[in-house]
Amino acid sequence: MKNKVFNTVFTLLFLTANAGLCEQTRSAVMQNAFVKFAFAMCGVILSAIIIFFGLKLYKKFFMKRNSSNFIKDEVLRTPKTTEEAIKFFINRNKLN
Repeated sequence: MKNKVFNTVFTLLFLTANAGLCEQTRSAVMQNAFVKFAFAMCGVILSAIIIFFGLKLYKKFFMKRNSSNFIKDEVLRTPKTTEEAIKFFINRNKLN
């Protein structure tokens, strides 16, 4: 355990020594990190938009319309028996 902590501290000391001693390196690294973060966020937003419109097109062209006899007012009605509850569950979750 003691060696792992020592090795970690030793490695961090030598990996960050150049950035701590040079002013140009610190500013260049920070600007580069912000630019990379901005590109990553643009990619996330672009992919979210593509997925959104892709799913919208899929729903429009490939999803079948719900043609069951399930009435929307039935959602608010509580089933009285176990058989009604099972039928309600099957109709609600489109298991038929």
